[in-house]
Amino acid sequence: MAVDNTTSHGDRLIFPIYGRNIQEMVEYCVTIEDREERQRCAETIVRKMENFSPLNKDREDYRQVLWDHLFIMSGFKLDVDFPYPVIKEEEYGKKHSGHLDNDHQYHPQFRHYGRAVERMVAIAAALPEGEERLELSKKIAIQMKKDYLNWNSRGVSDSKIFAELYDLSKGKLYLDELMFHLPEASMLIEGTAAAKGKKNTNNRGRNKRK
Repeated sequence: MAVDNTTSHGDRLIFPIYGRNIQEMVEYCVTIEDREERQRCAETIVRKMENFSPLNKDREDYRQVLWDHLFIMSGFKLDVDFPYPVIKEEEYGKKHSGHLDNDHQYHPQFRHYGRAVERMVAIAAALPEGEERLELSKKIAIQMKKDYLNWNSRGVSDSKIFAELYDLSKGKLYLDELMFHLPEASMLIEGTAAAKGKKNTNNRGRNKRK
């Protein structure tokens, strides 16, 4: 089954990285008649977008890009008091097809995933849309979460893993956090610990035989 990247209105998601809920919140925000309520709604949406954005938060224009994304998702219709000059429709242009230009893209190097994950991502991204690519994307996401927990055992949200998968694949691999759930951190950590314990036991056995 292919991932549904459409909104409730049947339109494709402009920025799949933020998910269906954010897109529909933006569409609702545009319809709010009271300006103060509409302003509060827009600010709430931007705060929620921070949880999904793969952008480097140390960037000087980090929040400006989020507001750009919000305005683009609204079809350039959202009438609120933007804290920054936002991108204009003619500047964005049809050529971007739902992605910001190079000045707004950010592709960080996720060293904690390693080359194996990068190779798996490249293989999956080269596949046509369909069940095979979807299943491989889920397997990659599980491996990414396991690698992340090995690097930082404090935990990680599925949305962050999905965002970084999307970023690593340059937008070709998308998993919706509302439709897919990765194994809990405790299961992945326990599985890793068990594998390490088994490896150590085997090593001790070999040493004894020597």
